[in-house]
Formats: sequence, C-alpha cells, structure tokens
Amino acid sequence: MVDYRERKELFFSNLNGTNLYEVGSVMINTCATYFLCQILKSFISLSNIKKFSINNFLFENFLIIIPLIFICTILSSLSYLFHFILWLIGFLIYFTKTNSTIKSIQINNNKSYSYIIELFRGQILISTCISILAVDFFIYPRRYAKTENYGYSIMDLGVGLFAIAHGTVSSEVRNKEINFKELFLENLILFLLGLIRFISIKYFSYIEHISEYGIHWNFFLTLCFMKLIGHCLLKITKNILLLIILILIFHEFILLKYFQYDNYLILSNNLRKNFLDANREGIFSLGGYVCLYLIGISLGKFIINNEYKQKFQQIGITCFILMIILCTISYNPSRKLCNLSYISSTTGLACMCLGCFSIIQWLLLRKGYLTESILIKNVNQKSLDTFLLANVLTGIVNLNINTIDTSKFISLFIIIIYMFIVTIYSYFSPSLIKLIMKNLK
Repeated sequence: MVDYRERKELFFSNLNGTNLYEVGSVMINTCATYFLCQILKSFISLSNIKKFSINNFLFENFLIIIPLIFICTILSSLSYLFHFILWLIGFLIYFTKTNSTIKSIQINNNKSYSYIIELFRGQILISTCISILAVDFFIYPRRYAKTENYGYSIMDLGVGLFAIAHGTVSSEVRNKEINFKELFLENLILFLLGLIRFISIKYFSYIEHISEYGIHWNFFLTLCFMKLIGHCLLKITKNILLLIILILIFHEFILLKYFQYDNYLILSNNLRKNFLDANREGIFSLGGYVCLYLIGISLGKFIINNEYKQKFQQIGITCFILMIILCTISYNPSRKLCNLSYISSTTGLACMCLGCFSIIQWLLLRKGYLTESILIKNVNQKSLDTFLLANVLTGIVNLNINTIDTSKFISLFIIIIYMFIVTIYSYFSPSLIKLIMKNLK
C-alpha cells in the first residue's frame, strides 16, 4: 500500500503539460460534438429523439459524451485531427441536406438567459467530470494532467474555465438582485462541501497532491471565496473592467512580482508552519480566480445582450479577435499562481468556445434546426449536483481500484460507466442542492 501510495504521488508530480494549441484542439471538440449532434438529430427518425426521453438521452450521450471521453484517452494522439473530422461530417450534412422536419425558428426572448452560455457551461462541466476521474488512469495522457508549476494542460485551463463559467451565470449577469441570506446560503453550501471533502480525504487517507491547493484547501473553498469576494467588490463599484484591471495589477505586479510571492508559492521546500503556509497555493491564487470570475461576468453580460438582439456573428467575431490577442500574450502560465498569462490563456480559450457556440447557433437557426441539447441543458441546470456526484464517484473508484495499473480497456470501460451514471442523474433527477436551498429560504 505504501509503495502504491508513493507511485500514485509520483504519477501526479513534476508534470509539464502540453502546448496551448493542443489544449485548444481538445476544447474545440466540445463545440464540434454539439454541432454534429444537433445536425444528425434532425435526420434520425427514432421515436422521441428530439424530446426529453430515454432515446434522446442515449443519442446525446453517444454523440456528445463518448467522443469527448475518447479524445481525452485512447484518441488523444489524434486531438489535432479529430475535431476536423467532426466538423467535416457536420458541414457535409448541413450543406448537402435540407432540413424538412423543423419549421419554426426558436428565438431567445429571455433577456436574462443565454443558450450560448448554457452550452459553454454545460460542456465545460462535462469535460471537467470526464477529466477528474480519467486523470487517475494511465490511459489519460500525463501532458493533460495538472502541471507542477508552469505550463498548459487540459486540467489546468479547465479549472480556470470552470471559474469563468461560474461568472457567466452569476446574479449580476442575470440582473437579479440577491439578498444577504441567498448569498450566505449559496456560499455556505460550497464551504460545507469543501469542509466535507477535507474531512473525507483525511478520514479515508485519500491520496492527494498537497502542492495543488494546500493541506486544508480545495477547489470548493476557492469557488466559495471567489464568489463571495467578487460579489462584495461589485457592491463597491459596478465598473467590472476597472475591478479586473485593479485586481490584475495587485495580484500580478504587486503580490507576485514586487513581493515575490511567486517564489514563495513555487518553491516546494518552504515549510508549512501555520494555516497560511499550509494552504498558500489556494489562498494566494484567490486574486486570480476572482479576476476570472469577474471576466466571466463581463463575458456573460456581453453574450446575453447580443444574443437577445440575434447578433451571433458579432459575438463570434469579437470573441475570436479576443482569443487571438489573449492567447498571443500568454507566455508562461501557472495555475498555482493564477498569474496574468494563466488568466489570459484561459480567457482566450473561453472566448474561442463562446465564439464557436455563437456561430453554431447562427448556422442552426438559419436552417431551422433545433438548438437545444436536453442533456447539456440539464447538466448546466444541475451543475453543482453533477460536479459533487462526479467527485464522490471519483473517490469511490480510487478507494477501491488500483487505477494506475488498470488496463486501457478496463479504464475506458470504467470512465464510460462513470459518465453514464453522472449523466443519468443530471438528465432524469431533480436538483437536490436546489431543493435544499429552496427549503432553507
């Protein structure tokens, strides 16, 4: 057991990631799978394929979930090519066949809701759920796992995209007034989940990489304080751009550079003498995550305002220009520091996905195709439940299976079954967390 524990810790240590282009080529598959799914849905004569049903669930699982699992595991070497194949099939059908099954064009008349954000957030969550279990198996490329200090990887940038996705559906984006009690309950649930995760890890002696967030800290706590700080700052001023600039200056140039906290966070030989030292990675990266959260709010406002006016091309062009600029200036990103380069590359990838989904919406609406994916919609609406279930199932698998020595076939089988369970819950079950919050209110 000691030998396995040491091997597992080494399995996650000293990783350097990949390049930004490969991360982008993997993430673009979230857009390509959705596009192909919606195109094929119109030409399949299977009963209830377009409605909430078991047939729709299986169909969308096959075309959205399975390809994303494959591209993160056995087909990872084809990541540069795979999305081109999906786009090619989708566009061949789109331009050569006439859609005669759907006559009415769906228009979003809700000024506080966005189908583009729904797709972005849902697909980011699906990709996150796949990765948090798959990373424990040898079948998941080590270059996709979280880097030790600096570099690009699927899981590194996925964490940042998750933070941005939280911002895109905040109460500020939806122009919804939130009282102190609601704010307290939202963050209390995240705090309790973080506390439960910490206790569970210590109780079960769960193998963890301490330099990721620290000894007591975890991503649930980062989400909790990120949202709380972001909301409090917006009470001071509604100028989001000003807040983003000020936080970036403080976090990057004052905290990390002037006071040299980058060395303090990176050097592994620093002793963890007190609570601050013990959790330095999680605490001192908060400024960067708050910045990503505020960027998500800004992007969310821009998307909703333009989507309501049906300006899909404008959204797409703006997002692609931002993607090019932000990815170009990214040179040495660090998730651990949540530095300027990490923020710029993560925001650039978010813009790429949002731009793609906006152009896809425009293409589908032009020919009267269905734009709604019921699976993605349900995952998005039950995001915290889905993420929590994925974490629980990941823990169960790791406590009972020697993941690093499992064969490729068994590994793939476990990941597919795991995602099947996660999506069954998201698709068919009510949100337990929303029910709890409703009763508490």
